[in-house]
Amino acid sequence: MKRILLVPDEPFYNYVDIVVMDFPKGEEEPPRQRCKVTADFGPYDVKQLKMRGLDLDGAMEYYRQHLYDVVRFHISQDWECVGGMDKVMDIIEKHIRTYYQ
Repeated sequence: MKRILLVPDEPFYNYVDIVVMDFPKGEEEPPRQRCKVTADFGPYDVKQLKMRGLDLDGAMEYYRQHLYDVVRFHISQDWECVGGMDKVMDIIEKHIRTYYQ
């Protein structure tokens, strides 16, 4: 299983870019960038989740699973996060929470 580090860029009002890094020479060496993915959380995106019947917790689980699936597609294997997931999810929650109030 690949060990991954997620590094979010500065978020915009409707999305955040996330740099995906891995450790090809072990975690003692500096990580390298594998790809960059985007998490969209604009009004339309959240409206689609609400139409599926997802509450805030369901939406957060959706974003977590979607991020996992997208990264897995790009690196072609299962992975576990060694850092950055909490920061990414905090950014997403901060932005979508307003649509659920």
